[in-house]
Amino acid sequence: MASILLIDDDPTIQLLFSQFLTGQGYTVLQAENGKVGMNVLEQHSPDLIITDILMPEMDGLEILMAIHKTNSSIPIIAISGGSRQLEVNFLRQAELFGARYVFDKPVPLAKLLCAVKELLNE
Repeated sequence: MASILLIDDDPTIQLLFSQFLTGQGYTVLQAENGKVGMNVLEQHSPDLIITDILMPEMDGLEILMAIHKTNSSIPIIAISGGSRQLEVNFLRQAELFGARYVFDKPVPLAKLLCAVKELLNE
């Protein structure tokens, strides 16, 4: 089954998404911020990346730009809960930087699964 790199600084989101996606048969690699996520990406070759936008160390937009420069074939799903509190629409920026799907938190798991399956051509 496909592998997914999950990059999010919220341990609750990591646990929820990881358990859900593992239960669907996916291998889930986890990273608590963008810097760690980029290290995991260098060591493994995930089929898909799910990243939060607002994180310490390296944010999701920086991840999108870095991946676009090195390997733009990996599909990315961007998620964020911050765009409601700030005037900047980070998810719109994520789309411009190459995210294939964007979701506001909380993300309905059924929607997330549909996006994952579509991007992995299942």
